[in-house]
Amino acid sequence: MSYESMREDFHGIIKTHGMQGSLIKETENIGSMGDTKSIAQSGYTIFFVMQDITKKDRQIHEMGLAITGNVKGFFYNEYPESITGHGDMIVQAGDMILDKNNFWWRIEQIVGGRKAKSKEIFRTAVLKKIGLTQ
Repeated sequence: MSYESMREDFHGIIKTHGMQGSLIKETENIGSMGDTKSIAQSGYTIFFVMQDITKKDRQIHEMGLAITGNVKGFFYNEYPESITGHGDMIVQAGDMILDKNNFWWRIEQIVGGRKAKSKEIFRTAVLKKIGLTQ
C-alpha cells in the first residue's frame, strides 16, 4: 500500500467520522526591543476527530496531560490549501480550534505522528477546552 493511499484512507475516516472546524494560528510581530507590537490571527478550515483519553493512553498519562476535560485530537499530517483556503498548514501546539458545537480548544501538545514508510500519515494531539466566547 502506498503512502498516498494510506493518507487518503485516513482522510476519508476523518471526513466520515470527524467534524469540520476552524483553526486559529496567532503570529506575534516583535519589535526591535523584543516587545510584542501586534498579534495577527489567521484562520483555517480543518477536519479532525476528537476522542476521550482512556487508561490505554499511557503516553498521555505519563506526560501528565490526562486531565479531566482534555481530549485527544487526530489531525491530517498537513492540510492542503484545497481544504484550508489559505495555503498549506500543519497543526502545532498553541493553535486554537473552534469546533462545530462552538466550543474552543487549544492544542496543548502534539503527542505523536503515525508514520508509514517513514512518512507521517497523521498527527495526534492533546486538546484542552478553553472558555473563549465568540
